[in-house]
Parts: sequence; structure tokens; C-alpha cells
Amino acid sequence: MEDPYKIFRVLIKFMDEGYVDSFLNDGLLFMNNIDYFRSYEDADVALRGDIREGLAATYKAEGLTITLGNHVVEGAVGKVDLRYNHEGDTNIYSMTKISDGKILEAGDSGLFLSNKFIKFGNRAVVISGSNIIEFENRLRNALAKDVNIYTPREDNVLAKQVSYLSREEHHGQMDVFDKFSDYSWQHEWRISFNQKQAAGPYPLKIGDLSDIASVFEIESLIREPLKIVPNNL
Repeated sequence: MEDPYKIFRVLIKFMDEGYVDSFLNDGLLFMNNIDYFRSYEDADVALRGDIREGLAATYKAEGLTITLGNHVVEGAVGKVDLRYNHEGDTNIYSMTKISDGKILEAGDSGLFLSNKFIKFGNRAVVISGSNIIEFENRLRNALAKDVNIYTPREDNVLAKQVSYLSREEHHGQMDVFDKFSDYSWQHEWRISFNQKQAAGPYPLKIGDLSDIASVFEIESLIREPLKIVPNNL
């Protein structure tokens, strides 16, 4: 039996209505970089901004020895975070992608999306079922044709579901597809790459998406739960 946590039927982009046409008609994915999200100030905690975005590693101080040359640095407490200088230039684009496993995990009442999504705008563009595969194919083709982008990752992965880690318990390496569990309500699927020519935002266009996407008001979308119901019931 296939792992339900690896089956995805719902892909959503939450946005203001002013961005819907460019997303649908041009497939415009406006990708800010990690420095943008690190410095973004939200009224709410764990929304868009994340000062720990792009960490290379985080360690518990009590399980760590820090040395400078021959000198051992003592007195570190809490968590020690490490990041690469260049990581802030990495461009990212975030969508919500929900697995069957997460829906089943929510129980008979179904999975309700967080009310926090309302802070992202008033529209939700939904790509579902086999259209997700078509979206990913169009994305893959656009990335392959764009000579200005690359990834420093050894596995060459440019898009992946985000893994959520415990801030208190995690002791080890991280990468651009890792975030802390405060953000787990977002069910984030992320596109990530670097530019060869410049830094800053990157307007990636993957082409017309109007044939595979539907638009909803966010409030109406989150009002009802996501459920998996057999066709014969």
C-alpha cells in the first residue's frame, strides 16, 4: 500500500486578488529571497517572516563544543544557530500542499486549514488531483530552460515538501527545505534556487495555468474541512 503521506491531491497558493491574473495567465511565481523573509516583520508570529529562515544547522549548546583556534568558547546556553553567508540570496516560493496522510490524521471531522491563511490575502488558487502533476511538469520545464538559475545542492532538488523540526529538540544540520514546527500549519511545498547573474527577487514564469487551476475566496475555502470520502458512500 502506498504511503498516504506521499500522496498529494491539493496544492494551493494564497494571495491578494491583485496577483491572481498574473499567476493564472502567465504562471508568474514571484520569488523573494531568504534575506527578505528573515527581515520581514509580521504583526503575528510565524506567518510570513522567519528570522531563522535558511539556517545551515542548529545545535543544543549543552551538546556542543565551540572552538576559536586553540581557545574553547564556554558559557553558551540554549541553541546555537549556524548559517552560510550566501544563503540569504537563495530565492524561494511557497505553496500549500496537503497529503492524504495529513487529512486522514485529522480524523473523521476532516482537516481544517488555519485561519492564519486569511492574513495572506483574500484569494486561494487551487490546483488539485492530476493537475498537480501537470503543474509540476510545467514548472520543471520552465526551470530546465532558464539558464540563469542553479542549485548548489548535491541532489539537484529544486522543489520539495518542507520538513518541520522541533526548535527545542533538533540538534544537527538543516537546509532550505527545513523549518521549525511553529510554521507547520502552512503545510509548505517550496521551490528554491539561486541566480547566476544577480540577487534579489526573481520573477519565474511557467506559462498559462488557467486550464488547471481554480480560484476561491480564502474564507469560504477554510470554512469547510478537507476530507477523503469513498465514492460509494
